[in-house]
Amino acid sequence: MINTKSLNILIVDDHRMLLEGIRNFVASKFPQANILLASNYDEIISVFNKRKIDVLLLDLLLGNEDSRTFLLELQELQPETKIVVISSLEEEGVINALLQNQVMGFVGKSSSTSFIAEAIHSVLEGNVYIDPSYKERIAKRNKQLKFDTIILTSRERDVLNETMKGKRIKEIGEALFISPKTVENHRSNLFVKFEVNNVTALINKALLLGFLPNLDEENL
Repeated sequence: MINTKSLNILIVDDHRMLLEGIRNFVASKFPQANILLASNYDEIISVFNKRKIDVLLLDLLLGNEDSRTFLLELQELQPETKIVVISSLEEEGVINALLQNQVMGFVGKSSSTSFIAEAIHSVLEGNVYIDPSYKERIAKRNKQLKFDTIILTSRERDVLNETMKGKRIKEIGEALFISPKTVENHRSNLFVKFEVNNVTALINKALLLGFLPNLDEENL
């Protein structure tokens, strides 16, 4: 259960009406959270220097500014902040690049606002969140690509499946009755096959290529 009493959420957009609309929606879903607003780089940095931010809802294009140019700076200032991008730039290349750079979630501006609340809950629990409509579209497009280019052993599929459920190495080992070292070896192979270098990027790319976690009875 997520404790929202001390939750700090910063919403960033340069369109005042949209900014207010997102704030009102987030406030209705997280009534005890502290919600802060910003519309440009200087305002974001000012907030980051004064308060710990748990979730950053970030638009990519802020007037003449592109927030992708200072994503790394924000991550260095507050490494624990969960970044969710809310943008009208929904091209596959743009989203893939964001996910490779440790952004934890993406919601398209053309999607339902309910996805924003889902994204906040998901990233706070340590999971990656991808707009369902976008994920389904990309998964369908890449379904054949998955089978043609990424061949996994049955054990690698098991490890990937447990990883996508958010389990740690020890938990995966216990679930599959294998040693943590064996789990690490399979993960290393997955990193190579998916051409990524960390768990977040692995989950992101697996989702985009149509790999979905199989839910067992403990998750039902």
